[in-house]
Amino acid sequence: MEDKINITTFNDDIKMYQLIDGFRFSVDPIILVNFFEGNPQKKILDIGSGTGIIPILLAKRKNMKNIFGIEIQKEGFEIFKKNIEENNLTEIIKPILGDVKNYKESNFFDYIISNPPYMILDGKKISENENKKISRHEISLNLEELIKNAKRLLKPQGEFFMVHRSYRLPEIVIELEKNKFSLKRIQFAYFNREKNSNLILIQASKGKKNKLEILPPLYLEEEGY
Repeated sequence: MEDKINITTFNDDIKMYQLIDGFRFSVDPIILVNFFEGNPQKKILDIGSGTGIIPILLAKRKNMKNIFGIEIQKEGFEIFKKNIEENNLTEIIKPILGDVKNYKESNFFDYIISNPPYMILDGKKISENENKKISRHEISLNLEELIKNAKRLLKPQGEFFMVHRSYRLPEIVIELEKNKFSLKRIQFAYFNREKNSNLILIQASKGKKNKLEILPPLYLEEEGY
């Protein structure tokens, strides 16, 4: 395993091992954690944890104390466990190997957060290794399944946080409404002021009506991402 991974370090002493020839996180989970708001003592589940960037950032930067992370790919899961140990978070983060569609803890979590696969399957051949394919494409988990299972696993009036592609917002809204979520906050992210929005950050509540708040745009280049 050691010859397949390298380490990324952050200014606040976070260390993250990642696969050299596999899916590697970029800015998306970082801006999602910055967008997250919640009570540090309540239970949160990260769906599709990969090597654990979102759970570790939640612990280190949001002071969350009761974090679960589920990952379907064995290779990424093993690195996830290594990253938990490397960052001294074994008492705070509980890693789970498995498919969220088979996870049984219904009405259990106060918050669910996810940086899911963005890319739909269009019948074309995908020229990537297995780790990248499952992380980037809706092979093991599509948008409909993600939101359906978020509803199942959240407590009543629980909160769902997600980053996704901006152009898929109409689909996201339809699926959220179908599952009785109410949009609470939206923020569009732009690389700079000359580019169209590529990413969107979303917060929605299960079974609770909200007045939608659209936050000021997030310009990644100006914020130093």
